[in-house]
This record gives sequence, C-alpha cells and structure tokens, in this order.
Amino acid sequence: MIEEFAAAKLNLTLHVGPVRPDGYHPVDSLVVFADWGDRLTFEAADTLSLDITGEGAETLRAEDGNLVLKAAETLAIAAGIDVPGARIGLDKSIPLGAGLGGGSADAAAALRGLNRLWELDWPEDMLAGLGAEIGSDVPACVFSRPLRMRGRGERTEMIETWPALPALLVNPRQSVSTGRIFALYDIAPRPIEAMETPVCETAEPAIGIASAGRNDLQPHAVAAAGVVGEVLKALEELPAARLVRMTGSGSTCFALFDSKDAAAEAGHQMATSHADWLIQPVMLEGSDAA
Repeated sequence: MIEEFAAAKLNLTLHVGPVRPDGYHPVDSLVVFADWGDRLTFEAADTLSLDITGEGAETLRAEDGNLVLKAAETLAIAAGIDVPGARIGLDKSIPLGAGLGGGSADAAAALRGLNRLWELDWPEDMLAGLGAEIGSDVPACVFSRPLRMRGRGERTEMIETWPALPALLVNPRQSVSTGRIFALYDIAPRPIEAMETPVCETAEPAIGIASAGRNDLQPHAVAAAGVVGEVLKALEELPAARLVRMTGSGSTCFALFDSKDAAAEAGHQMATSHADWLIQPVMLEGSDAA
C-alpha cells in the first residue's frame, strides 16, 4: 500500500487583482502548508475506485466530479494508460469549503501517489504542470512546501529559506461561497500588489513579512458571512497571537504564535467558548521540512 499526505494549504498573504478576460483573477500569494490534513492510500486494482471516510464524506460521495478521480483520470490520459486501475482511500480531516485547499491537496496527493503506484517516475514539476489542468491550487499543493503562487495559481516559485511557524487554525464549520466573495471583490477591484519572493531564516522576520501583506478577500468574506468576523475577533483577543488573518476565500482563519505551546494553549482557551468550531493547533512547515 502506498500512502500520501494531503497537507492543508494556508495563504499567509493573498493579493488579488481585477478579473482577467479568461475569467480568472491574478494572485500573488505567500503559501505555506500545515502538518495536518487529509490522508490517501493507493493499492493496485483492475479498476479505478475511491472510498471516502472522515470529515464531509457523505457530501463528497454524493458529488459528481471528485477531484481525486479527476486527477487519476487526467494522469492516466497523459501517461497513455488506457484502463487505469487503483483502489484509492481518502480519509478527510480538512472541512469542505474551508479555504484550506482540501480538494486541491487531495488531487495533488492523488497525482503523487498514482505516480508511484503506476511507476511513472514523473518529476514534481511535470505533476504540477498536469495539476494546473485540474485546479488553480493543485500545482502548489503538489509541492506542498513554502512557495510564492502567481498567475491564477499555476505559477509557483519555491521559497528556499523559510522557517516553520506555530499556528492555530479555526474554522466555524460554516462554509462561504467563493463565487460570492469574488463577486463582492469585483465591485471595487484593486490593482494587484506584487511582492518579492522572501528569504527568512527565523520566525520574527517571517512574521513581519506576512504581517506587511494582506488577504484582499478578507473584508468581503466578513461582509458576506458574519461568522468570519467572529472568528477573526476571537483570534485577535488571544494575547499571544502575533498575526491574525483569514486564509483563501474563507471561512478558516489563523493566528501565528511564537511557540507550539502558545498555539496549543490558545486552542484550549478558545475551545472553552467555541466548542462547535474546528480548532486545530499546527506547525506550518518550513522550507527544510523533509
């Protein structure tokens, strides 16, 4: 059996520009990945199948066009495999519609896992290029390490030096409509603010760089879904929080901390008053993660 980890994706910054003629919005985003997420398994089989367990499994089973199967079919076509076979297991932890790139992370893990199962030996950059056909966030998730994401998401540049950062993820277990958030943004779009690819060895300057950016979708998510504002306020009230922000188009928000213990303690503190929220301390992996 082959196993792959699908790490939750966080946008430490997310700068967005006006919609392009092709319907996509250009972005410039500092992206990192958590040590928490979904898990996939792959076994040889005569046909292609997917078994889903965990968070949101029933909803995903009822949906057409699962990204894991789309990734499998896309890779098979590209590799010239006429009858792809694999028994795929997906154990979900990342909530649906959470702004954590769960579907994209699962698709990316499927590309990596099936690349191994089918003994294709394709390099990561080839898988990432194929991933761009599946979804805008899939190329970044193929690499799953600190990077700068541009274009509609398909252009990735690795950040060679970046530290691990303790964080707390909070999801109110309410999804927000990405289409609705972008529609609100499009009422008054702003020119995209490009950043430089950062180089940081320690947490203090890394937090400073992240703090200097923003998430251009955050105010629109707060306007569209008041619960996002509630989550941000609850995080901002944590005395040890260094930076509080929404990731992606919401509804998950995060806070950065100086230590794992501080993040864990903040999680315990928040859980006492918000037992119905998903509250997850994590480490955001650095560039030297294996």
